[in-house]
Amino acid sequence: MLAMMMGAKWALEPSFHQRMASVVLHRLSLGKAPIEAVADRATPRFVSLTGRDEKGKGDGWGPDKSAAVLGYEYLSKAGTKSGNVVVIPIMGTMSRYGDYCSWGCEDMANWVLEANRDETVSAIVLELNSPGGEVDGVEMFGAAVKQSQKPVVAWVAGMAASAAYWVASQADEIMLESETCSEVGSIGVLAMHVDQTLALEKEGYKVTIVRADGSESKALFNSFEPLSADVLAETKAALNPIRAQFIKTVKAGRPAIADAASDTSGVFSGKMYSGKQAIANGMADRIGYLGDAIRRADLLARKG
Repeated sequence: MLAMMMGAKWALEPSFHQRMASVVLHRLSLGKAPIEAVADRATPRFVSLTGRDEKGKGDGWGPDKSAAVLGYEYLSKAGTKSGNVVVIPIMGTMSRYGDYCSWGCEDMANWVLEANRDETVSAIVLELNSPGGEVDGVEMFGAAVKQSQKPVVAWVAGMAASAAYWVASQADEIMLESETCSEVGSIGVLAMHVDQTLALEKEGYKVTIVRADGSESKALFNSFEPLSADVLAETKAALNPIRAQFIKTVKAGRPAIADAASDTSGVFSGKMYSGKQAIANGMADRIGYLGDAIRRADLLARKG
């Protein structure tokens, strides 16, 4: 878990990042794990991978049409004129496999795909309250939303920051609960480095990393050596293309967004925007509650 947190590239709202970093470092100072362990979720994504004919006999190939994606059956489904509108929750810190006490991007992307296969479902609402999370898996999740053949409305309760906004921007529409208390944005990418050398020295420890001949560039981004100027430059060089792809994706999903990628103080600088500001900047479309988002998704399905 610690290696994942320290080594991952993040599309995360900065204030949440700072709070979590403080919690993790405090727990480490007490000799505890960085985050409380969660139950093992290494459960197969599908009930069956064997295709079955009309008599229920397996042919050994292809997905079982009756197989449900893990967790899909527990999602809220609101009955509307056009059919059921399924509500997919995107809550808390995002990761590919759900390592931070929440469902993973792969789970939620599979739910979007399952909703498209589900004949009883006419539209999808993404219920967001997330500071963002790991970059890994977010692009895939966003693509699943973008490619949905059924209408998708993103509804933001508290915040859809960074990676969460990446996904929300791919929906057909974005609705925020409040003009003042709901936020979107934090379009940017970061990596966290903690130099523990002085703390370890104070405790009487001296860490020496021995690299094999020819492995001089291995694991230079670590917590036991100061971050050199070269490594800092290389890290930024690795983050910049991710930011560029982030911006490209958002602009494709929200063509009316009012900003330029080169602007260092606007929408693409990493700032957060409240509901009213977000609508003015083209980052969102309207204000409403979850029921309003469901009705809007139903209307889009009937129009479609």
